[in-house]
Amino acid sequence: MFTDDQRYSLIVQGGGQKGAFASGVLDKFINAKFDPFSLYIGTSAGALNVSSFVTKQEGLGLDFILNYTTRGRFFDVNKLLQKQQPMDLDWAFEFVNTGEFPLNIPKGKIQLGEDKVALACITDVEDLKDYYYPIFADNWFDVLRATCAIPMLYYHDIEFDGKKWVDGGVSATIPVEESYRRGINNMVVISTIPESSDKVVHSPAMESLERWKKELEAGLAAHLNHLKISGTKEKLSEFHRHFSEKLHTIKMDYKQFTANQAELYKIAPSEKRKLSTWIHDNEKLSRLIDIQNKRIPFSRSGTSHLDMLVAHYTNHTQIEQFLDSPPEDVNLWHVQPKHELASKGLMSHKDQILEDYQHGVAVAGEFLNKHHVE
Repeated sequence: MFTDDQRYSLIVQGGGQKGAFASGVLDKFINAKFDPFSLYIGTSAGALNVSSFVTKQEGLGLDFILNYTTRGRFFDVNKLLQKQQPMDLDWAFEFVNTGEFPLNIPKGKIQLGEDKVALACITDVEDLKDYYYPIFADNWFDVLRATCAIPMLYYHDIEFDGKKWVDGGVSATIPVEESYRRGINNMVVISTIPESSDKVVHSPAMESLERWKKELEAGLAAHLNHLKISGTKEKLSEFHRHFSEKLHTIKMDYKQFTANQAELYKIAPSEKRKLSTWIHDNEKLSRLIDIQNKRIPFSRSGTSHLDMLVAHYTNHTQIEQFLDSPPEDVNLWHVQPKHELASKGLMSHKDQILEDYQHGVAVAGEFLNKHHVE
């Protein structure tokens, strides 16, 4: 039961077009007038969903995913195969700014007032650490663009405050730690992790990269059926070969990295402890990872895209452990899909996106009923 004498945070994972699930959850929350939160944090697509929830613009998150991320202008498969810039975030976010259904920035500022904070998680390209910027500030356009700038798909530099930024999901897929740092241990987390998913064991980073690679190639293969461009299949084969070579190289490096894996995961949060201890251990783990990175031939100067992917999946390992067994001083409500989502991160069909949106609406309804929210 949610009470007025407690402070709550809303934390929303990204996931590209899989964000339609969170859109459904949050639209149901808007419809039910459920908003006990004083802190809102979103990563990548989760930041856009947080934005529309704060402004109470029901349907905005779905509209963006359904009607803009599915256009060829947003993600061009041919450009990806030709090793050109495949993702046009600048074009897409102009619609967030001035389209038929723009994000109401002034209303967001009013809704937050002086007591509430809405943040987007972004990643510093150099140190691969997470930083949190206000969504409804004057530089909101760059902040939202930065949190969605997926490595390997968006090539332009996004620079402000003397740093270059990329997708917040690289460093904090689900930024639960920031809620604690801001003094809020009551967390509602909306993720794309299905209830039926296998629990994380041992080193999932490489396995996750393999799944990511297969999903990307499956999406490309599906689109080839609709493309009539000379040499497209050959380009896909070349892409497969190039990525496989890169993945093989980083696997060899990662084997060296995981040589001390038992020692590293000895400090992982496998049991109930206080959140402050969990964060301390997680930061210690990050330092050990950094030390290991310097010992093995990762290209740390001008961090490579695959380094970012490894950082992403290593971070996600820790977060899944956190969600599975929260620290003893955390009250966590995990709002998650009942089963695997129909959508992929990109290249999903509109009916898949709508299916995930309705899935989110249904799960949110069950959550509200369970917690007696009228």
